[in-house]
Amino acid sequence: MALQIEPNAYAGTREGFDKNHYIFHYTYGIEYKLDGRPQGYNTIGEWSMDKRHYGGAYPPPDLDPPPQGANPSSVWLHHAWHDAISAAGNTWPETNAMGTIGWRREGSTNDEIRQSKLASAVVGTHWTWAGIKTLSFLPAGQLKTPWGSGKWGIALKPKGHPKCVAPMECLYIDFSGAAHHASVDLAKGEFSSVRVGDGELVKGVKL
Repeated sequence: MALQIEPNAYAGTREGFDKNHYIFHYTYGIEYKLDGRPQGYNTIGEWSMDKRHYGGAYPPPDLDPPPQGANPSSVWLHHAWHDAISAAGNTWPETNAMGTIGWRREGSTNDEIRQSKLASAVVGTHWTWAGIKTLSFLPAGQLKTPWGSGKWGIALKPKGHPKCVAPMECLYIDFSGAAHHASVDLAKGEFSSVRVGDGELVKGVKL
């Protein structure tokens, strides 16, 4: 028996590892690509279970499990989270935070933009943000705002916005250290954005 284990996505754990350790020290974010390969060191995964995501909001109850091929310690940790949330039942707090998918936010490439009807319509346009000018959706997923640069793209399985569900596309708009999900009405030239975590609602209007 060993005293403790501190596994990440690269840990070479095998089935039954939990019977050979007294303590599971949950230190590292568990970061995977959706195909089951580790995402890489010091980077957020396409599938991500990191306690640091939830400093301002509780995780949602419907946490997607690790992708096929993830190591047993990652599966064990997901079960531990799921069991704790399930045990709380109806007392688990409402939250606008994302689950295990959607935290990896890289500006969309030009190829990805061309493949999306919404992104193709938005790239190169300028908008207000809560009445303030100007939010600009630049090529290659770059975002220009009055508060500095940011990133934008098509959100992957977004949480925290009632309209951002398949088959409707939704944008992520990230700047100033905050993540947002926005549903866009191209016909009206407006969007409704919800900030991940606290649910702050912001309206945008096309210029």
